[in-house]
Amino acid sequence: MHNLFLQGLCLREPSGKFRGGADKRGARHGGVKAALLAAALLVLCGAAEGAGLFRVEQQGDAYIGCEVVLTLAGEEAERPGIAYEWSFRGNAQAILLRRSGLECRFIPYDTKPIAALASAVGADGKILASAEISLTAREFSVGIVRVDEKPFMLWDPAVKKDVPISEAVVGEPAHFRLQLTPAYTDEKRLRIRWDTDAATGIVKGGNEPQVTIVRSEVGESEISVVVTDDKGLVLGRGSETVRVPVSRSKVDESNRRKRAWKQWLEAQSQWGEKDYDKAAESARTAAKIDPESPDLAEGVRAMLASHLRTERARRFAAEAESLRNAKKFVEALRLYRRSHAAWPAEETQKAIGVLEKEVDAMRLKAQEIEWLRDTATGYDQEGLFTDALGFYRKILTIASDDSVVQRIDRIEKRLLSMERAKVLIGEGRELEARERLQDALDKYKESLKLEADSDIAGHARELEGVIRERKARAASLRREGADLQKRKDNARALLRYMESQALWPDAEANRQISALRRIVGKPSSQDIRSSEDFGIGTRADALRFQRMGHSLYTEGLYREALIAYRKSYAISEDKRLKDWIERVEIPLREYEAVQKANALIKEGNSLYNSGLFSEALEKYKASLLVHPNAEVENFVKKLEITMKQAAESSPAVR
Repeated sequence: MHNLFLQGLCLREPSGKFRGGADKRGARHGGVKAALLAAALLVLCGAAEGAGLFRVEQQGDAYIGCEVVLTLAGEEAERPGIAYEWSFRGNAQAILLRRSGLECRFIPYDTKPIAALASAVGADGKILASAEISLTAREFSVGIVRVDEKPFMLWDPAVKKDVPISEAVVGEPAHFRLQLTPAYTDEKRLRIRWDTDAATGIVKGGNEPQVTIVRSEVGESEISVVVTDDKGLVLGRGSETVRVPVSRSKVDESNRRKRAWKQWLEAQSQWGEKDYDKAAESARTAAKIDPESPDLAEGVRAMLASHLRTERARRFAAEAESLRNAKKFVEALRLYRRSHAAWPAEETQKAIGVLEKEVDAMRLKAQEIEWLRDTATGYDQEGLFTDALGFYRKILTIASDDSVVQRIDRIEKRLLSMERAKVLIGEGRELEARERLQDALDKYKESLKLEADSDIAGHARELEGVIRERKARAASLRREGADLQKRKDNARALLRYMESQALWPDAEANRQISALRRIVGKPSSQDIRSSEDFGIGTRADALRFQRMGHSLYTEGLYREALIAYRKSYAISEDKRLKDWIERVEIPLREYEAVQKANALIKEGNSLYNSGLFSEALEKYKASLLVHPNAEVENFVKKLEITMKQAAESSPAVR
């Protein structure tokens, strides 16, 4: 930076012309300098007394690269026959005196202090009054503001529609603009240089007030900007950290779930049009696309169950039509009613009406009873017991029938049994969640006595095996704890006792735990292994850990996902899951290497921005040893060339 205001520069303008420098004024300059020093002492000693007579006033705040205006004011300003001289110290440009020296204009070059001393000189050359001012120019405040040209949309399964998100997305452009405070009056003179970290690319506007970036991975993007004028003078600089938490996998998941929901809406539309086969196929497709959505899964299950009923209804209707063609009206009517009970349809109802007229020779009362009995039987056989019960009771309002009374009694008992079994299953699940496995098993077995359920029976058998394994493992851990206690390894002994208690409670183990805690304290809960760490659990436990692993993997938490996958495999020993674990471990190592390299690159960027180029170079090279990166490697080569050239031209440059 050129220093255009030399130490002790003296300017005078009695008639709008510049004069200054000892080379033209000789001894006169020395006399003025002495007088200026004397006037400065006068100002320092009597500033409060003479401030109203002669003072320097600054118009507005001073900023680098912007003109500063100083004016003289007071009784000694603008008096006839007085010349005004200025003396400056500091780093600035283009000093200009106006209004016969009453006004001084200049442009600061940096943020170092600038001192100005003004003197009022009479016709005899004597200094009548002096005043000085010190000012420090500031850089412009540089802000980086996000510009939302068009928000990115992600499917929200909760509200079943696309919703805008405020976060940045990997691989999607994000727009930012420069904001100077205060506003710069001549924007055409601005020169802007944007920069980002190694994982973020500038795709548009590298030298413009607005920039567009794209990040290649989840993390934080470092955006920095340097603002200069057309002469290279730095007006200000700024930086911003932009979070990019939304991965491409999350976007893909959003699109997949949206596609599944649209497929499900298509299935519902086809169902409304009574195209049941196409609707069922569309529902199965939706479930395959998004098997994790509970709302979708429940709807698909209900539709497929209804589809089975429509198939039975159509089969009964086809058989009924065949009997009708054979003039077997009673048998045909019975099957049509079975069809209507399986799935009510307008066509079936019409056929029933026609057949009822064709068998009008039967007595109306007998016909009604028969219809009620057939319909009730249909609902009974479909498992729709409440509907069947209503029709059976209607029969008794017409005529007494012992067989119907027996059926009503059977159905009522069955409904009570089913309801009680459902309550017992719920109690069992609650007890199982609270680790009261034996009590839960008893509830499941009690429910099976009331209502057969293959799923509950299978789970009960699994639970019995889990209880046996947990008891055996707990006993083994207690023996191990006792052996460690004998060897005075109290800390490990306490850990084994607590692990045995977590698997299966034991009074003696609890007493040993209480005694050992007084000796070695309480171990961390993270050190205590749980049942799944020993590979003990049901298929439901294995599936729960596998789903947990999938969720963590989708969120990019690969290490945590791997832990969950291993717990699932320890229980299920599923070969496909084992192969998947081995495939996850390879990209995980790659992912962790990239994260470590990015951290080193980020440190290098910080050192580089601070002007510590040698230290930054070491960080960049260290990142390449952790994980190769062509962009960083090219930057290292360029930086080494730049540093070498700088060292050759100036040994003091680092």
